[in-house]
Formats: sequence, C-alpha cells, structure tokens
Amino acid sequence: MSSKTFGLLLNDEIDGSLYKNYGGYQKKFSNLLTADEEAVRISVYDVMKGQLPKDPFEQQGWLVGGSRSSITALEPWMFDLFDFLRELDINKVPTVGICFGHQALAHTLGGEVKRRDVWGLGAQPINIHCVKPWMIPQLSSPIISFCHEDEVTKLPEGGKLVGGNESCEIAMFTKGDHIFSMQPHPEFSNEFTRDLYCEWSHLFDDSSLETANNSLESPSDRLIIAAWIREFFSYPRA
Repeated sequence: MSSKTFGLLLNDEIDGSLYKNYGGYQKKFSNLLTADEEAVRISVYDVMKGQLPKDPFEQQGWLVGGSRSSITALEPWMFDLFDFLRELDINKVPTVGICFGHQALAHTLGGEVKRRDVWGLGAQPINIHCVKPWMIPQLSSPIISFCHEDEVTKLPEGGKLVGGNESCEIAMFTKGDHIFSMQPHPEFSNEFTRDLYCEWSHLFDDSSLETANNSLESPSDRLIIAAWIREFFSYPRA
C-alpha cells in the first residue's frame, strides 16, 4: 500500500461529547482520505496556538480546516494563517479548503466573505458547473452536509466557480490547478452532522433544524468528494 502525507491547518477542534464519540479533525480527515490502495498520514498544525509550517513544501499537500471563528470578525491568529495561505498560492502547492478554510482562502486571495441571514444547514446537492479532470468518478450533483453562518460571496482573483446551489452560490471553486475549495464538510458523516446539529440546536430555528435533520436521511456523497480530493492531490502538475 502506498502512502501520502498531508498537512492539516487546524483552525479549531471538535470538543466535548462529539470528540469523545467521533474523534477530532485529524481522525476525520484521515478516515475520509484513506483508501484501500493508499494510506494517508496527516500532520496537524494548530494555527490558533501559533503552530504554523516553516516551509510550504513540508507536506505533499495541505488541508485548511473548519472553525467556529468567523472571517467577518477577524482574530489575531488568523493573520499568520493568511500569510501562509499566500505562500501556498505563490508556490502553487496543492491546497484544499473546507468551510472556514474555503472562506479563508477566498478572503486571502482577493475574494469576499459575508455573514448569511440564516445558517446554511443540511445535506444539500451541489450543482457542478465546471468538471475538472480529477473529478473521478463524475457526479453532476453530489450531496454533502453543510453547517455555516458565513459564505463566500465573491471569488478570489483567478478563482473559477466549480459548483453551487440556491443556498450557497459559491460552494466550490478552484484557482489554477493548485487550489480546490469547498463550503460543505465531506469529513462529516451524516451521523456526526446530526449530533452536531443537536449540540448546536440553540443556534438554529426549529423549522430549519427539522428540515436539515430530515435531509440527513438520504445517503451522503462525501466519499465521492473524498475521491476527488485524492485525485486532486495526485493530479500531475507542471
């Protein structure tokens, strides 16, 4: 079995009963990206504690994780993250952004992030507008779990819209062949997402929460997205 090493820029951590029952982001991304023919080793850099890579080439690729913090309310630790994301972009190092990571990439590279009127919740289909060669197997409307209060409202400079829906127009974008970024959480199983919604239920109105929970009755396509991420990291680059 071959193996790959990726760096996870950890911008928050799962805690409490959710961590006890499901583990943290390192475990989630390892489980998501490990396939029968390829193991994945993920090194964690706790950005909120000032732990940042010294070199953008320390890892074969980078994951920029989620956070309960907001790009619309900047915190001091974020500026070092933004500096490193610029280095990844300048050096064209393969990078995948998830939720807050998606927003951080957009913000850093000249896009725009705004607070939503209501939370984006539930397992939602993403309409794929631009099929990339590493999107194997192809799927026109993958269904993935969302949980976000902010969203990207303007693509970064050089960004290309890949997919979206009525609730989240910029749900996926790319830049060049080195950045793939998305608002939903492929690392979240439906079971985890349901428990997360339960724990955060005080943040949501009852109708939105019921609709979101009902959407989780359908199977997720998160393993398709996992395959896309693996192919993206493996895709030949000049």
